[in-house]
Amino acid sequence: MNRFTDIESTPKRLPPIHGYLNRPLVSLSKALEPIASTIDQLDRFSKIAKNECHFPSEHGLTRDESAAVYLYTMEWAENSFYQVINRALRAEDRSSLKPWFAYLKLFNVAIQKLPTVEKNLWRCVPKDIAKNFKKGEEFTWWAISSCTTSLDIIQNFLGKESTLFLIEAKNGKNISSCTKFPTENEVILCPGTRFRVISDPLNQPPMHLIHLKEITDNSEEPSSTATSNSASTHTPTPMYPLLHKVQHRIKDCLKDQLHKPWIYIFIIFLSIVLIRSTSTFDNVHFGNQVHSSRADFHASLVQIHIDKWGNRYETVIHIL
Repeated sequence: MNRFTDIESTPKRLPPIHGYLNRPLVSLSKALEPIASTIDQLDRFSKIAKNECHFPSEHGLTRDESAAVYLYTMEWAENSFYQVINRALRAEDRSSLKPWFAYLKLFNVAIQKLPTVEKNLWRCVPKDIAKNFKKGEEFTWWAISSCTTSLDIIQNFLGKESTLFLIEAKNGKNISSCTKFPTENEVILCPGTRFRVISDPLNQPPMHLIHLKEITDNSEEPSSTATSNSASTHTPTPMYPLLHKVQHRIKDCLKDQLHKPWIYIFIIFLSIVLIRSTSTFDNVHFGNQVHSSRADFHASLVQIHIDKWGNRYETVIHIL
């Protein structure tokens, strides 16, 4: 398991987490005292985090705050820190979280100083859990959710059968300056982040895609009245700019991955995502744009049939 694949198969309805924000801010070593017995050699790992964390921080984090984030991203053989804290955050017995309150307060203060990210993020789990997510459903991820802005990163964690999450994030926190792995373009979603499933999962075994959108206090609920009104009040779907981003990510994958057989399956899978996505657009307002997007993507698919020896195969995947 990895931070990017630490996903609960079936989201639970749990009471909210209360109390930790009112705790006094303490040092990392003090914050870890109540949980020291739950993680082997935690004291040693926390000292490594304080020595290796990014400090001084351009975002104003103290050494303890930076080390708290760094510790979350560290991984070791069994019971890595992120695994233990996420199990506690998902526990139905909310009282079991109390020993974590001091650390959660320190962690929260740290990430609130980091840049907020509003963009499309990726997560995955190396198995099929798509049946647990239905269009229109809303749910909460109670754990700390590690995501990445890079499809190149997430592809390293895909299994023989995988579920890929495409997330329209509003309040992600960019921790790349604080993590042990700065090249992973890591963005975290805080515990208690809510989501709406935008469409029924796209199942093209061995790949399954789930499209989520973060729900915020300012999120506008879809209105059937507004949908039926004149086009002047139509709000463009956020999926449209995503089409171009997916195309660019496919092109990035193709640069160095043509020798890997799974990349062809992945490309075809994402091309179907584009088809499915464009079918939801307003026919009057976005008809020309959809046509242009499909034409651009058609060209990119033709180009992929050039193997590493320079042989060109113009097998076309038709997008209708």
